[in-house]
Amino acid sequence: MVATLNVNPMQTTNAAGSFRTLSDGFIQGVAMDDPATRWSLTTGVLLGTETLPMWGGVAISEFISSPLSATTHSEQLGNDIGRATAVANLTGFSVFDQAHNAINTPQSPVPLVLANMTLSFYRLGSGARIPVKCNPGLISLRTGLISGSTLVSWDYVNQELVPYTPAYVANPITGAVWASTNGGQVTYTVTNDLSAVLAAGSVIDVTGVINTAGAGGATGVYNGNFVVVSVTSTTIVVTYPAAASPGTYSSGGSVSAGGGAISVKVLTIQATNCMTVNYSNPAANPAGNGFASWNQNDSAALILI
Repeated sequence: MVATLNVNPMQTTNAAGSFRTLSDGFIQGVAMDDPATRWSLTTGVLLGTETLPMWGGVAISEFISSPLSATTHSEQLGNDIGRATAVANLTGFSVFDQAHNAINTPQSPVPLVLANMTLSFYRLGSGARIPVKCNPGLISLRTGLISGSTLVSWDYVNQELVPYTPAYVANPITGAVWASTNGGQVTYTVTNDLSAVLAAGSVIDVTGVINTAGAGGATGVYNGNFVVVSVTSTTIVVTYPAAASPGTYSSGGSVSAGGGAISVKVLTIQATNCMTVNYSNPAANPAGNGFASWNQNDSAALILI
């Protein structure tokens, strides 16, 4: 019998003492190097009406530019760009690539583009491969076929890829009641039946609710981005942790339109070890400071647009 030595010449390991257990991971909004698509990178100008800064890996809408005037920018800088709010107006994704004008500070280390500043992005159909933040529920797509039949949706509030939900229109709210159940929940009474498209774990965006301040909160606290607990034909129950009632519903409000399949293909999903953006939004949370930080161990998906 001849002595043998089993060797795997393709095995790759991490360098001893390196800063990560795994070296494989994505950075949200940093497009993959690809000579075939690099010339598709373009720029635009973030709308002056945008109330939030922009960063890489955000769904955007592009608007036909106006003629140059004292209040508009030169067309050479690109078209006006804003955040997409639905499948119908999603035209591309922002990226950090060549965003040399973006601002970062010790308090806000993520490069941010403010209103009226130029923004780098790729249009849908460019063939660019862009890592985006994704819901961990998408891990179930692994080993599946890469095709147009694998549907996914976009969460326009959290700016992340989420499991597919059929498109639905804005749904008027006629009531909101907080309860201490399971650490805090709010039951919204709605006009239209969304039980066929929403389920436990879905994310909804609530706007326009007017309430009187309660012991546990101020006015406007029933608005925001919430995780669904359950849905019936007339109600949507969401998680809302609070030590006391945030107040009494007064009037108004709606569940923003959402869902629908976006025109991308999911190439791969990384469950951990990815860098994604966390923005502390003062408009949604009174404690928000307006800074953007990195989550260095999050989920991300590589999409072909």
